[in-house]
Amino acid sequence: MKIAIHVAALILVAPAALGQSTTWHGVANPTFSSTSTLVIVPTLVRSASGELVTDLDASHFRLTDNGIEQKVSVAEAENQRLAVVVLMQTGGAASSQLWNYSKLDTLLENMLGSSTRKVALVTFDSRPEQIWGFPSRADALYDALTHQEGGDHGAAIMDAVKCAIGELRLQPASFRRIILLLSQAQDDGSEAPTEDIVRSLAESGTTIYSLTFSPKQARMKGHFAKPVNGNPRDQKSLGVVLKAMRENTAAEVAALSGGEHLRFRDENDLETKLSILAKDIHSGYTLSFSPSSHDSGFHAITVHVVKQHTRLEVVARTIYWFDRPTTEK
Repeated sequence: MKIAIHVAALILVAPAALGQSTTWHGVANPTFSSTSTLVIVPTLVRSASGELVTDLDASHFRLTDNGIEQKVSVAEAENQRLAVVVLMQTGGAASSQLWNYSKLDTLLENMLGSSTRKVALVTFDSRPEQIWGFPSRADALYDALTHQEGGDHGAAIMDAVKCAIGELRLQPASFRRIILLLSQAQDDGSEAPTEDIVRSLAESGTTIYSLTFSPKQARMKGHFAKPVNGNPRDQKSLGVVLKAMRENTAAEVAALSGGEHLRFRDENDLETKLSILAKDIHSGYTLSFSPSSHDSGFHAITVHVVKQHTRLEVVARTIYWFDRPTTEK
C-alpha cells in the first residue's frame, strides 16, 4: 500500500534568485521554522548479495529515536516528485575531472526516469559560485552540466551543501529533496561551522547521493565507500558525527541523510554508478514518524528490519534536529 505523506515546509529566510544564473557571495545565516513534527526517513534495504528488497511493510521496520522505539508509516519511493540539486565541484582536483561529465545531461535524465522533477545546478570551488536555481526551462542548465571550466584551488563541500539545502527549502514540501554531489572526498576551505551543516542537513530532510573521484592510490575496492567511523546508525554522539564530517565529508553527509556514497574512476564508471543510484532513488522506502520525545536538539535515528529469516542491510537517515516552537508575545 502506498501512503501519501504531506509535510509542512521548513522555511529558509534568505534572498534567492530562482530560474537564472547567479553568483553566490557567502554563507548566509538562515532562520528556520518548523510547523510539523513529522520526521521523514529515506530508507534502502538490501539482501546479502546487494539486491534491493522492495516487498516490506511497516511491520518489518523497527525505528528508534534516541533509543526509544517509534510507530512508523511506510511509503514506497517510486513515482515521488523530485527536487534535485546537482552540486558540482569545479575547483581543486576537480579541474582535471570535468571531462568525465560530457554526458551528464543524458545520464541525469536517465537517472531520474519518468518522475516529475525539478533540477537545479550549483557549482563550487573554494566557495559556491554559480547557481542555476530550478529554471522553468532546463536547456541552459543541461548545457552547463557538460560545459564547466575549472575553478580555484578549493573544495568547500560543506558550504556548497548548505547552499544547496537552501535552494531545496524553497521548493514545495510535496517534492522529495535530493542533492547529487560530484566532488572529491574531503572538504577543503569551507567557512561555515561543521555543526551548522549537520544541523541544516538534519532539519531539512534532504537526501544526499555523493559520487567522488580520487587519486589512483586512494581508490577503494567495490562500489560503496563507508563513512570513516563505521556504521552511521550506531553514532549516538553529535561529536562523533562532527569528527566524521571533517574526515570524510562526502561519505558522511550521504550516510547521515540516508543516501549513498559511491566512487567513480572515469566517464564510463560514472555512468555505471549513476545507474546504481537511479535504482536507489526509485526503489527505496520513505519511513515517517511523529516523535514521542520533543527534546530540543540533535536526535539519532536507527532503523532495523525484523521478521526476516535472512540478514538484510539497511541504509537510512540517521539524524534529525528538533527545535521547540517559540511563542511570541
